[in-house]
Amino acid sequence: MTTNKNNVNNNMSNNETKVMCPVCGTEFAIGEHEHRVKNAISIGKDSGLGEVYLPVSKRGQALESAGIDTTKYFSINLPTGGSQLMKLTDEGVPVAVTADDPIMQQIVQGGTVPNRNLFRRWVMSQVFHGLQDRGGFSDWLKWHGYKYQWEMLVEELRVQAKLYGKDMENYEARNRWFNRELCVTMAKDYVKQLRKDASERPTHKCKGVPYIIFGNKNYFVSDIEKKLVYPVELRISAIESSKNPQQLYNAVLHFWQNTPCSSNYYDQCAAWKDAYKGMGAYATMQNLLRFHGCKFPKDNDFYTRNLTGLQMLENAAISYSDGDGWRLFGLMKQMLDENGINIDAKMREWAKEKKAKNLKR
Repeated sequence: MTTNKNNVNNNMSNNETKVMCPVCGTEFAIGEHEHRVKNAISIGKDSGLGEVYLPVSKRGQALESAGIDTTKYFSINLPTGGSQLMKLTDEGVPVAVTADDPIMQQIVQGGTVPNRNLFRRWVMSQVFHGLQDRGGFSDWLKWHGYKYQWEMLVEELRVQAKLYGKDMENYEARNRWFNRELCVTMAKDYVKQLRKDASERPTHKCKGVPYIIFGNKNYFVSDIEKKLVYPVELRISAIESSKNPQQLYNAVLHFWQNTPCSSNYYDQCAAWKDAYKGMGAYATMQNLLRFHGCKFPKDNDFYTRNLTGLQMLENAAISYSDGDGWRLFGLMKQMLDENGINIDAKMREWAKEKKAKNLKR
């Protein structure tokens, strides 16, 4: 594969790198995590945007000239939007092409290519894991601890900063849930718990003056607001005044890395849990509609005959994005139920597929 620094399309910035397959001419953007190898680009699996299924239609002759048999391959347009690469088995049965198909391996070598249209399948897997938990999804999420919400948020904002200006549709879908307003709410929630924690710490005395031990430091009780809480509140101001996704990421990262005490026993912020459920439901429903033959549930305010399932989902996501992610999560459960999706069976199926792939390596 060859690379150059030209635009992939008019929606991308001038410094957007593109990769062109010398065999079929397909162009695609490189993920965030990548490294160069001889005569190729190896694209890291950590891009967080899924794996690409490169189209073969209208490029069969070029592929065949390179010694690749494509007589049984074709692509179809899905009724829900997007496309799917297919092939005919020896019995003439059409099946979807998977990432380990020989043609895919010949076109994409050394890693995976990000594709926003796959909508983060690992999120769907995480949601299913949570729903499988004996205590339910909420208990499963709580089990991850307080630090997890910040670590997850920081990584999400890092990805959004990279997407901004290059893939606005994907950026907006993610920023709908994890945005500056949520970051400020989480930071203020931390301050609230910080004050409570400090007030409940046992006091000691130094020459008769009471003090507490907090994060391996000593604070006189009279200085708690000034020296412990106020510096944290200043960092919240930096989050509030951020002007773009990169500034927001920098401000939140600085806030979290400099918290006086990153206690894992603090309660997860309610607004973050709601956003987590909303984004999880959105990504899961996208995958169910696109790749699992599911239909949008009928008994709700968003079902409309003249709209596609994806359009109805988008309307529901927009409506529920302001603190009602739990409602979208409920709609997702309704979709699973009405479409007869057995989560346990799906998890066993994925585990079997993963084991089979590992055995081939």
